[in-house]
Amino acid sequence: MKKKIVILTVTLVLALSIAQVASAAGMGWGGGPRMLDSDNWVSPVDALNLTDQQIETMQQLQKNCFEQTGDLRDKLRDLMFDLRQYRLQKDPDQAQIDAKIKQINDLKSQLYEIKMQTREQMQSQLTTEQLAEMAKMRGFGKHGARGFSGFNGAN
Repeated sequence: MKKKIVILTVTLVLALSIAQVASAAGMGWGGGPRMLDSDNWVSPVDALNLTDQQIETMQQLQKNCFEQTGDLRDKLRDLMFDLRQYRLQKDPDQAQIDAKIKQINDLKSQLYEIKMQTREQMQSQLTTEQLAEMAKMRGFGKHGARGFSGFNGAN
């Protein structure tokens, strides 16, 4: 009987030790920063055979979008920080939290609209053949990553 208890105890300690080490290592995805990977990065310049004029126009559209959204992105960052601060308060005012969330959602909507307008403007620069090729490339690529993920101005 003592031998069974010792074996069971050792097995239990070993199993808990392995579980502790495995949980400390994590699942291998999630929880960390999303890293860029050049293996699945696709350049629309090469993939779509863009002309110099298309490249110049798209660079300008992207730059305009970036500049147009700068203040909005700064405000969004600040509001997100404010909202995180409410989590560290005892009994935070729910009305203030709701107001911050509304402001955040309004800014996200504005940013989304600008991003979509820029995307439409960029796509309007493409030929029918380039649009068809882009549609093929938009499927899931290597490692489940989306093709042309950076093909808009709001990144």
